[in-house]
Amino acid sequence: MHKCILKPLKGHVEAMLKDFHMADGSWKQLKENLQLVRQRNPQELGVFAPTPDFVDVEKIKVKFMTMQKMYSPEKKVMLLLRVCKLIYTVMESNSGRMYGADDFLPVLTYVIAQCDMLELDTEIEYMMELLDPSLLHGEGGYYLTSAYGALSLIKNFQEEQAARLLSSETRDTLRQWHKRRTTNRTIPSVDDFQNYLRVAFQEVNSGCTGKTLLVRPYVTTEDVCQLCAEKFKVGDPEEYSLFLFVDETWQQLAEDTYPQKIKAELHSRPQPHIFHFVYKRVKNDPYGIIFQNGEEDLTTS
Repeated sequence: MHKCILKPLKGHVEAMLKDFHMADGSWKQLKENLQLVRQRNPQELGVFAPTPDFVDVEKIKVKFMTMQKMYSPEKKVMLLLRVCKLIYTVMESNSGRMYGADDFLPVLTYVIAQCDMLELDTEIEYMMELLDPSLLHGEGGYYLTSAYGALSLIKNFQEEQAARLLSSETRDTLRQWHKRRTTNRTIPSVDDFQNYLRVAFQEVNSGCTGKTLLVRPYVTTEDVCQLCAEKFKVGDPEEYSLFLFVDETWQQLAEDTYPQKIKAELHSRPQPHIFHFVYKRVKNDPYGIIFQNGEEDLTTS
């Protein structure tokens, strides 16, 4: 279907989108803001994680250029997924810790600015409008939404540079897009940034094999373990559990606890805590287990 319809129309669609953005002045503003953002150091953009170096940025730029040549929105999204996973790998491999969505969005914004490609704007539009709604689930939809959010931050850089937050107008646009493209509310939206959980496999520093999972606040540790068993292709899931590594200590989470609630509580503490969720094999010598009604503050319902 894509080969029959999108392949011959791709050039025309791209030309129409380019003419539209040139006429309404949005590309002129985007070009100016890309320059402004490139002149700022990462910390001024709210980046507090390792960023790709010049070589990695060039590799990412090549991938984006390859993306421009594709007519299939599915293949474009798969390439975007590879780019984002590369960024996550750099962040985690160079620091030895796991990062969540709040850390990833500023880094993605920084990388897109360094690539300095106006055409990414229309690439994101192309994917958002033509991708099969059923494929917007999971990491593909999350990273596509993240890319839209990163470009929005650049477009509105002057008003949002301090807060590092998406404007209400951007959030409204994303909500309207989700409503228009599908009636299935399980598709990740900008409001779901907080609903993603980064989980390592076996070891804290296994950033390369870590997974970004859609985990809503009411999802229990038992449910997360089932999801991890599927994602990490574990053959004996009964031998594995979800652990929290914080303050140099391991704590096995009880099945009736809520990982997102634990994450929110840790983020709310006055002093920042480096913590990791790790799906790993349960050893014979048990770690301290966090129970739903235990003494730890993290476990209160």
